[in-house]
Amino acid sequence: ISGIKNVVSLFTAVLTDHKVLFLSQSYTRLTDACHGLTALLYPLRYSYVYIPILPISLLEVLNTPTPFLAGIHSSICPERSDLLDVIVADLDGGNIIVPECISLPCMMDQLFNRTLKALTMIIKPELLTADDAFPAPPKKPKPMDRK
Repeated sequence: ISGIKNVVSLFTAVLTDHKVLFLSQSYTRLTDACHGLTALLYPLRYSYVYIPILPISLLEVLNTPTPFLAGIHSSICPERSDLLDVIVADLDGGNIIVPECISLPCMMDQLFNRTLKALTMIIKPELLTADDAFPAPPKKPKPMDRK
């Protein structure tokens, strides 16, 4: 998915118990997207149906009333009219389709801007020192969870 705003939208969708379906022609991309989105939830865990690569034999899962996070190969994607309450993220095209019946809550501007900045620094850490004449030496990574 291109754009941090799309990632924040998908993050919001997962946090608010919506159905999210990734589409791609790459199985690796599908798996990475599903794992990446659940990693953003840390320390929370995704507790609904989670199928990074949904086989064609299980397409009926897309019609269940329970939330899910799934990935499906673009060649076997059902018609959009069958996905009335599913947020579809096209990984190859870089866009998200949110059906009209779904209203994703908006983050407050201050929280959204802080989240956007934090995610930008994760994805492109070189932006932190882009304007420095003499950049500081790189910081050593610190482990996130200490026991």
